[in-house]
Amino acid sequence: MKIAVKLHGILRDYRPANAKIDLFEIMLDEPAVVRHAVEYFGIPPKSVHAAFLNDELIGLDTPLHDGDHLRLFPPVVGGADRLADRPWRVFVAGIMQGSRRENHIDDQDYRRAIGTCLRSHAIHVEVVDPFELHPNSVDYGDDDARQTLIDLANAAGQADAVIAYVPEASMGTALEMWEAYHRGRPVFTISPMIHNWVVKGLSARVFANIDEFDAFVASGDFERVLRAAGSASHTALAMTRS
Repeated sequence: MKIAVKLHGILRDYRPANAKIDLFEIMLDEPAVVRHAVEYFGIPPKSVHAAFLNDELIGLDTPLHDGDHLRLFPPVVGGADRLADRPWRVFVAGIMQGSRRENHIDDQDYRRAIGTCLRSHAIHVEVVDPFELHPNSVDYGDDDARQTLIDLANAAGQADAVIAYVPEASMGTALEMWEAYHRGRPVFTISPMIHNWVVKGLSARVFANIDEFDAFVASGDFERVLRAAGSASHTALAMTRS
């Protein structure tokens, strides 16, 4: 039988030598179960944290059929303030009004593109989207607007990571980036403004466009940075308590 297998995160380390892709079509003898696909790549079964067969969460002994699509994920590791079974909380910051003088909102399609990228390439991701939370924010009164601005900045600082989309200056996004940065959360910025002090000073990585960011997430480097940031947070907390 022929099945498609996509490797996520550090499981990409088990790709065949010199392979640059993470989606493979493999042939297995029938009958076969998920465990046989795992063993095909030489992956230790204990290294597979979750497996999705045709987008359904399954176990390693689930039978496979010709044409199936299998996705394999490694264990999710976080910092001291992150429970092992909690999804990565990723805050999507970005331009809403930018430098507009009128009370209108810029095109927000980038949020869907970023969310799709994260959900396609990373496991256990909870996307926090301010526009989904506050779709009518331009109509807020002054008090509600002020509180929403503060609440969203705090949410960015409490997330595991912030993705900032800033094709032009955005004061609200800068505030969210700062809150994340000074709390030790990695900020990934998609922006052409590479000489802007906020962009280059607060970002762990800067990407020219969403496609470049998508490739970064697909490569597994996004999750590697999150794990490294979590480990650093754990070490710093342990030193503080000692």
